[in-house]
Amino acid sequence: MPDFFEVLRSRRTVRSFTAEPVSQQNLQGLIDSAILAPTGMNLQPWAFSVVTRRDCMDEANAIVVGILRSPEAQQRMGERLKEIVNAPGFDIFHRAPALIVISADQKVPGALVDCQLAVENLFLAAHAKGLGTCYMGFLMLAADNPEVQKLLGIPEGFKIAAAAIVGHPDVRPEGPPQRNAARITWVR
Repeated sequence: MPDFFEVLRSRRTVRSFTAEPVSQQNLQGLIDSAILAPTGMNLQPWAFSVVTRRDCMDEANAIVVGILRSPEAQQRMGERLKEIVNAPGFDIFHRAPALIVISADQKVPGALVDCQLAVENLFLAAHAKGLGTCYMGFLMLAADNPEVQKLLGIPEGFKIAAAAIVGHPDVRPEGPPQRNAARITWVR
């Protein structure tokens, strides 16, 4: 197992995957790591959906790409993002073999934050196991879409709060990402 701080320093977003499926054991292990995240009052207000069916991911992708290509969304995008989302064959899931969706219990204040903490644990655990991940921010555009909720197995009373694609990296970005120095205000 790699050193924890090395995992933090070397984890990168992966957007290119092999076709090799991720084992159910590995996916379960990632969720087991995710639920170790801090959670307000230990309420654990999350539910996990693991999607490995390509047809479900393709349908969800079509809905999200439709939203991204709408005139309203296009108006708010910069040119580089427009180029990406309008490219033929654009797939928000990057053809990854698995998608893990974390949904928040809508009755629990702060559930969204707890789910975001859980997805970070998932990212770090995946990297430590040699798997690649990418945060699925575009999926949040369809968080209220009943068809997407049904496709992804979102439980009643829960809402999509975070999601990650997972797979075996085909191409892993080189080196750690460039980080600016932290802005710190010391109040003493």
